Amino acid sequence: MNSKIGIMDIGSNSIRLVIYEMTETGAYRIVQECKEAARLSEKVGANGRMEREAIRSIAPLLRQFMAVCHMHGVVRMRAAATAAIRNATNSDEIVQWIAEETNLTLEILSGEQEGYAGFLGVVNTMNVSDGIIIDIGGGSTEITLFRDRERLHTVSFPFGAVNMNWRFGREVKNGEWSPQQIEEMESFVRSSLQNHDWIFSNPGLPFIGLGGTLRTLAKINQKRLDYSLPVTHHYEMTIEDVDYFYGSLPHLPYEKRKKTAGLSKDRADIIVPGLIILKTIFEAAQGSAYLVSGAGLRDGLFHELVNAEQPVVANPLITSIRNILSFAVPVSEAHVKRVNEYAVRLYDTLAGGTSAAMDKRLLLTAATLYKTGAALNYYHFRQNSVFWILHAGIGGLSHRETVLAALIADYHPKNRTPRLLRTHADILEPSDEERVHRLGSLLQLAIGMDRSESGMISSINPTTGDDALHLRLESKSEPILEQRELESVAKDFQKSWNLTLSWSILPSSNF
Repeated sequence: MNSKIGIMDIGSNSIRLVIYEMTETGAYRIVQECKEAARLSEKVGANGRMEREAIRSIAPLLRQFMAVCHMHGVVRMRAAATAAIRNATNSDEIVQWIAEETNLTLEILSGEQEGYAGFLGVVNTMNVSDGIIIDIGGGSTEITLFRDRERLHTVSFPFGAVNMNWRFGREVKNGEWSPQQIEEMESFVRSSLQNHDWIFSNPGLPFIGLGGTLRTLAKINQKRLDYSLPVTHHYEMTIEDVDYFYGSLPHLPYEKRKKTAGLSKDRADIIVPGLIILKTIFEAAQGSAYLVSGAGLRDGLFHELVNAEQPVVANPLITSIRNILSFAVPVSEAHVKRVNEYAVRLYDTLAGGTSAAMDKRLLLTAATLYKTGAALNYYHFRQNSVFWILHAGIGGLSHRETVLAALIADYHPKNRTPRLLRTHADILEPSDEERVHRLGSLLQLAIGMDRSESGMISSINPTTGDDALHLRLESKSEPILEQRELESVAKDFQKSWNLTLSWSILPSSNF
């Protein structure tokens, strides 16, 4: 029986609740998320205390979040507080007040714990081996260095977008920051980094951003560029992209900045200090590019709770595919496994080379998810599967790989494929059109060899020679549906690979 798990994050800027549904085999998905701005870091007085009245102001929200958990039947709950409460001089008292007001048991995360949870959120959902993670919250900023998917260093600084806005932006007139105000904040951030040599000694790594600052910049940039895949997870921004915002957003009047497409009104003031923190640390560390992670602290807290002994997943892509297939998707696991095995066998016979690892990831994704759209409508499952693959936020794939996997899964060379190639030309590379035709036609051939989804064909032996591919197939009985499908897809395969296709069918030696 599936169980529900609640993760509550009481942050310096906002309070969030995420509810996960988890199967007995460990697959999971998010079934509810609630968020409310709280700006707790602004409720800390000059003496460093947060008074009980501030806790009373958020108590109704916490009680409603707990009611949501009760309605969903949550059986395990983890509630964690970050910088605003952690840095308050009366943090223990705050925990007691929250318990008295709401019956909620709250743990206060250290900066190290917060950084580690963010690291788990990244490495469990992205195919990135080395990088620097930056989590700009409302009241703190965590920086984590990892290599070979292992965390090496984490540091937490007691400044974030909200409290730095209060400290450096109070004198800003009409929301327009002066060069002097920007320089004062940059200087403060740079001086805070000085005792952490590892930040400066690992140049050329991608910066992976958690939290609202980089995610918001990504949304604004996608609107600005009319980007064809409005998904923030694994979205990449160049140095020039962020420099553009650095030269524009701080100098906009607040009322005009609020109207920026992709920028929510409750972040219009704190986007500037967040941007200054981000760019200053990026330049100090000599980063190479900006990547956005849609997964972070709450995801990491979830993995720590349910997989305490081994919270780092072995393969983000395989984990993500398992999660998708485990929830009401009418696809035979044995069938898609056979299709992928056939596709890889054909690929190894025909291709290989420097792109083999990427191509096999694409084939794995397309082969296992090509029929997920049947959950919506069987008769249009291929088109529905395209949308599913593009927007499901599949872990372990870049945006380019996501688009390629969708195109390969729904290969239709005379109509849909050319249209999708044009739609996503801003993401794809010139060589990708040939890749789509080759891998798409290869996948259709693999699907055809198990058209009945019954494993009728028990083994395949592909061989090449004289500009031809021959398939020696062993079958348990006459594979009528499979033969018909091979005949249907043969022409597209032959055109894409410039090979003649033939096959022979023999009785299976196992029967």
